[in-house]
Amino acid sequence: MTATASRTRPPAPGPAVPRSRALLPALGVGALAAGTFVLVHRALVDDAYITLAYARNLALHGTWGLLSDVESNTATSPLWVLLLAAVTAVVRRPVVALGVLHVLMAVGLTLSLTSAARRTGLPAWVGPAAAVAVGVNPLLLSSVGLESGFLVLLLSLLLLAAVRGAALSYGLAAGAVVLTRMDAAVVVAVLTLLTPAVLRRLHVAVPAALLVVVPWMTWSWFHLGSAVPDTVVIKTLQESWEQYDVRNGMQLYVEVYGLTAVLAFLPVVLGGLGWFVLAALGWTSRRSATAPPSGLRVWPWLAVGVAGVAHYLALSVLGVPPYHWYYAVLVALSTVVGVAALGALFPRVELRPVGLGASAAAVVLLVASAGVDLRAGLPWSIAPIQTNWAHPARYTEIARDVQAVLEQRGGPQHVTSPGEVGHLAYVCDCVVDYFADPARVQPMIDQVEAESSPLGRRLLEWNFTHRDADAAPVPVSGELFRYDRGTQPPAARGLPTWPITTTWDMVPSDIVLQPVGGA
Repeated sequence: MTATASRTRPPAPGPAVPRSRALLPALGVGALAAGTFVLVHRALVDDAYITLAYARNLALHGTWGLLSDVESNTATSPLWVLLLAAVTAVVRRPVVALGVLHVLMAVGLTLSLTSAARRTGLPAWVGPAAAVAVGVNPLLLSSVGLESGFLVLLLSLLLLAAVRGAALSYGLAAGAVVLTRMDAAVVVAVLTLLTPAVLRRLHVAVPAALLVVVPWMTWSWFHLGSAVPDTVVIKTLQESWEQYDVRNGMQLYVEVYGLTAVLAFLPVVLGGLGWFVLAALGWTSRRSATAPPSGLRVWPWLAVGVAGVAHYLALSVLGVPPYHWYYAVLVALSTVVGVAALGALFPRVELRPVGLGASAAAVVLLVASAGVDLRAGLPWSIAPIQTNWAHPARYTEIARDVQAVLEQRGGPQHVTSPGEVGHLAYVCDCVVDYFADPARVQPMIDQVEAESSPLGRRLLEWNFTHRDADAAPVPVSGELFRYDRGTQPPAARGLPTWPITTTWDMVPSDIVLQPVGGA
């Protein structure tokens, strides 16, 4: 009877640690994050500049849009844009604001994971170790500027709230997760179903989540013409890259980037092994006649691992293209589970040799990941894992040249994009496509509505009730096109042309500025 009671009694948090001492590891991780931002700040991927442009335009011009003078609703992560805009309003430079938040998010991730570890009987070092492992992963570093890092922080806060059984905090964090990335609702749903303390208090958690989500969606519905971002429609129409989608896209990145991609995705495998280690420890603890060592609770960490895999499976079912940041949730949560498994091995004396060996392997992985990070340049000129058509510095040159051409010509001060819009629009505020112009999204909306089921069509019509479907497109005075090197039509000769190269698997290309309607 006594043994049963000891197994079911909620474990107390670990021994109190002086606040200054507890902050030191977090500050160390923050210093590392500052160093990694210096490394990556010139090599942000193109989609990161969509977010930066939105944040700048909101902070400095009061416009919710990719362009400073045209409202649009293609920011996939509203909460991340709002946070980035708030800091930009103070420091006036979006990239500086991003750097500040990058450091603060690393500190917050360390503190939240440390608290979750201590409350589940794991060593406090699990928090900073997991934050460092996440912080040096090449794929996650290649996603800086996007909402990935902020989403990982919010998921760690969701985990902490689940560990504490705090339904109100859990609901607020869940709402923030959904407002940061709507497909991450899968993570929230799975973690909720696997957390009895939250399930018993859904009457508290659900209203708290709605309190975060509903105000924004209501404003967006009335003011922007859609309760959800237009990117939901855009992503619906995007197809796989030949035979690759999210399901098998990791293979594509390994084929293109070799060791760098292997090291980026290896935590998924190691996290899976760690999950089974935690499951075995939990099983043996429940069957043991004595209490688990140090009040160990493995269930929250197992739930996090399941939630990460569920997110990957959901995206795989949707068949969306394998953008590398779509794997951020899986990679980050797998990393956290793997480090938690290491921490769970050490309280058992008989398993410490295994823990030491696994820790040595983890250190090798960290050093190797840091090595490929540094091998990409000091600082990076292009992210080691990316799918863009040109180096960031080249896009900056092209945008400035296009702006000069437009100013010289007079007339409309916009051109259409060649297919990638973020960096060009951020630099010159003059490149437009369906990410920047709601009128150019309308044909895509019409197509999705026409191809939907009656219920889907009704939902789409309701979502776009307040949209101006007859708005005129932004006028342009030219069109940017990308051609494989040497394939430009004869009429393109003599037009402004910029050669581009990339580390992605594509042939050298040229971007040509043509008159409206073709060369």
